[in-house]
Amino acid sequence: MNFPDKNTILRVSFWAGVAILFAAPLEVFHLLLDLLHTLYEWSEATLDFIIEVIFDTSLKSTQIIVFYILIAAIFYGLYRAWRDFPDFYSQKKRQLRTFLSDEIAYLLSYWHESGINKIKLFVAASGLFFLLLI
Repeated sequence: MNFPDKNTILRVSFWAGVAILFAAPLEVFHLLLDLLHTLYEWSEATLDFIIEVIFDTSLKSTQIIVFYILIAAIFYGLYRAWRDFPDFYSQKKRQLRTFLSDEIAYLLSYWHESGINKIKLFVAASGLFFLLLI
């Protein structure tokens, strides 16, 4: 059995992600917002239950405590993202440049192999362009 190597998996995942973003950008954005909302609601309900059981507080007090805990957690997360973003961005930018240069070299070698490969690449590019216009 031949398993694909890491680079092949990365290439296929990248192009599948590009196709998905071209085919359904609003649906992907909606999915991300829905996941964030579900995560927030889940954490709020969990904290509500924990605070109410441990401290035996009223509903209003529990909601106030949970609100301030979640606001503190969100601000801490934003602070960490703001502090770590430049290093993360430069690292990912460097990785993307390396990946794209390797991918361009691979596509150029694939292009020069035969005429059938040129037709396949043209059809794939046309399909992506069609998905963009839908």
